[in-house]
Amino acid sequence: MTTLGQPVGLSALWQNGFDIFNGKVNLVPENYGKTKWVPAISAGFIARPNVRNVGNLLEQLLNNPLTVGGKANADFYVVASKFVPTKHVPLVLSAGVRETDAELWGMGGNAPNWQARAFGAVAFVFKGPGKSTIVVGSEVAQQPHHPYEFAPGDPLGLIVNIPTTLTYYARFVPTSKYKLNFDFGVAQVAGNVSTVIPSLQARHQVGLQMSYGF
Repeated sequence: MTTLGQPVGLSALWQNGFDIFNGKVNLVPENYGKTKWVPAISAGFIARPNVRNVGNLLEQLLNNPLTVGGKANADFYVVASKFVPTKHVPLVLSAGVRETDAELWGMGGNAPNWQARAFGAVAFVFKGPGKSTIVVGSEVAQQPHHPYEFAPGDPLGLIVNIPTTLTYYARFVPTSKYKLNFDFGVAQVAGNVSTVIPSLQARHQVGLQMSYGF
């Protein structure tokens, strides 16, 4: 995508928001059958209608510019997780696979087709001041290699390569008495995804969150 020989970014292909519906069920409880090694195994889905980002919006602008809604995409996943009570620093391990047709969980629109992508995480649990707990860890999540309309062979001729997403996070739990958490995270999402467009400037994204359970 160029104008008078100058590269044009993809910023205009992102739109504000989309809907998300999700569900998850525990299939096998952790330590099932009085064992110490069996992980908790769960399955779930994430459905996203009205996604108008990146290739979804491009297709709409080229073929159906007067339509309002976008394309839908979804994830179906199975995940195993295990708490490992090591002596000094307990571990939390998680790994799974998802079948998806979404790019960057919908933030990058759709993928060209359904693909199986792996994900996993590791966290270290420390005792903090007083009765607090500090959890630090990292997560890795494979992404479909190319967004919809930006894969090899697409008419536009521009290939966009999306890397694996890496995140680093920390959680502070003031006390186990209340379900109050403070979270901080850094995500490496996408920077230079093509040789002919500017960097997406999303390789170092910072997030803060406070949550309370009722």
